[in-house]
Amino acid sequence: MSLRTTFTTGFGDIEIGEGLPTHLIAEIGLNHNGSVELAQQMIHAAALSGASFVKLQKRSPADLAVAAFIDAPFEKCPALGKTQRAVRQRLELNLNAYIQLREYAESLGMIFCASAFDIPSLEFLLEAGITVIKVASHSVTNGPLLEKIAAYHVSTICSIGGTTIEERDRAIEILKGNPLVILHCVSAYPTPDTLVKLDTIPYLRERYGVPVGFSSHEEGIEFSVASSLLGAAMIERHFTLNRSMVGLDQTISLEPHEFGEMARRIRRLQKGRGITTGLMAEEGAAKYNYHVAVCSIDAIAKGTTITASMLACKQPLGDPHKFFTGMEMALVVGKVACEDISADTPIARVLIK
Repeated sequence: MSLRTTFTTGFGDIEIGEGLPTHLIAEIGLNHNGSVELAQQMIHAAALSGASFVKLQKRSPADLAVAAFIDAPFEKCPALGKTQRAVRQRLELNLNAYIQLREYAESLGMIFCASAFDIPSLEFLLEAGITVIKVASHSVTNGPLLEKIAAYHVSTICSIGGTTIEERDRAIEILKGNPLVILHCVSAYPTPDTLVKLDTIPYLRERYGVPVGFSSHEEGIEFSVASSLLGAAMIERHFTLNRSMVGLDQTISLEPHEFGEMARRIRRLQKGRGITTGLMAEEGAAKYNYHVAVCSIDAIAKGTTITASMLACKQPLGDPHKFFTGMEMALVVGKVACEDISADTPIARVLIK
């Protein structure tokens, strides 16, 4: 069974999954710091770095969390605000900005998508013409949001970090009618090497029967690159122009040169995937020169019954349709030479009967 799905995008339908190139998602998220201009710069840099998708995050703070939570002191990034409400409101972009950024990304050949953290944000993104919606790990247990996404039958990418197997099963059950890609994800920022658990990718693919990718939060690019060899249909990495910038996720993001190096390595590894079930044409020269043929040790006169003591296996094989290979000595022993056979030469098939 080929595990593929079809996403509707600004470029028409695209197929994603098994046997197809790995899509790279540049997760700008909120690293634009509320600036459309900075967001455009990041989208442009992501395109040059090899991303095929670019992603933002959309929240309606009042619909996302209770007032006591979002109005509590927030020390993660004091330069952006003293409370989560202040930070979130500062970072949110309006509808026109989203339309502008979507159109800009599409002009660069990229698919623009976004995480919807609440139902008003989902409606907002759909109004902005966004056809691929991300379910962030934080939202996997938001049943009403998942059901609303399912009702729209929109192309969906779902990260499942920080969830129990029962929660995952329920979320995928709700979303299974959508065009769907699941992302293996560990909600630890950054993720320690010992918690990356890359073998979860084929496990999820087997369990749910849909394409699976990797939302990666570890340091460096090695695990992201390796995930492509495990069949990751998508790889998502946080993206920034410079990790020293002020922002919520800048420090766990890849810079353009790092994202680009990841893309180059993945594309090279992609070329090396596949299964060979026999001789490839490019192997012919090595096979014919360095594999062995059944050869005579001494001259064999016409009419002689050939014994094993008269034979040895030596290079080169030459054309296996013309000469016996080293695996076929039993086919030569006991046969009679039809013609004189010179010493130390391959036994031609036409010379024995």
